[in-house]
Amino acid sequence: MRYFVLALLMFALGVLASTFRLDPRPFHSVVRLRTADGFFMTLVQAHADSEKACMERADGFVTPLERACPTCVVESVDCSHDLAGIDRALADGTEVPLYRVTAAGVNMALVGPPSLVRERCEQIAEAIVAQGMKTAACVYPQAGAAPRDGVAVTK
Repeated sequence: MRYFVLALLMFALGVLASTFRLDPRPFHSVVRLRTADGFFMTLVQAHADSEKACMERADGFVTPLERACPTCVVESVDCSHDLAGIDRALADGTEVPLYRVTAAGVNMALVGPPSLVRERCEQIAEAIVAQGMKTAACVYPQAGAAPRDGVAVTK
């Protein structure tokens, strides 16, 4: 009987321990895609409290994106709390030497043909607002630029 009670106690402690989050850091969804005309985009969404919520948010973002851009290829979709490099910079909202589109809950970096990337950045910002977001901005990568140089689009 004693071992049975001990086994039940250990089982209850195991269940209790498994319900606690061991790592309190939030998850960020990172979506990488490329277009048929030579653009590469990295999108980082605002943090989520769990990996499941993060993946649901990423899936909810990718599905309409695939409908809106049939020639786009989604390279990867990932949820992580260990971001580095451009992903970390986008999640933190810090300056990067690339064209960026910023909107509520999402930051996107664009790389593409130099003669077209600025125009595409502005088009994406306008399209985000046209789809219902209050504001979006194309942020230009200029040497010595103020943190928000670029074009803002609002409703």
